[in-house]
Amino acid sequence: MQMTSTGMIDMIAVAKALGDQTRSRIVGVLGVRALCVCELKVALSLSQATVSDHVRVLLEAGLLTASKRSYWTLYRIREDLPPETLTFVSVLMDQVRFQFPEDRSRLADAPTLVCGVSPKKSSVPTRWAGQRSRKPGTDK
Repeated sequence: MQMTSTGMIDMIAVAKALGDQTRSRIVGVLGVRALCVCELKVALSLSQATVSDHVRVLLEAGLLTASKRSYWTLYRIREDLPPETLTFVSVLMDQVRFQFPEDRSRLADAPTLVCGVSPKKSSVPTRWAGQRSRKPGTDK
């Protein structure tokens, strides 16, 4: 968490981090539950590299925590933020939910840990809804 010389959370770093629409959307969907980058990617319809870059900024600003779950790193909003920061983040999540309802819809439609391997291995390749095959007219 970025702190000022007086030991307080650096609200300028927080404001800079949340001043970006994509990072605000990430915080908005993290209000649902802890998510990995792959789940955030699906919810926001962005590339994994883009999501990772934005998550890094939010981590550096001290807004998120990261925890390992098997192979994946799950991100969540810090619960130990100062009350005024938590209040701001809560208001922001409400506004993001209103302005970008499709983010939560995509998240609700995606399986948990979309990057994970399903417990049952199948020889038939599967595709996520909306994903196109490489060649038109084929399912490979």
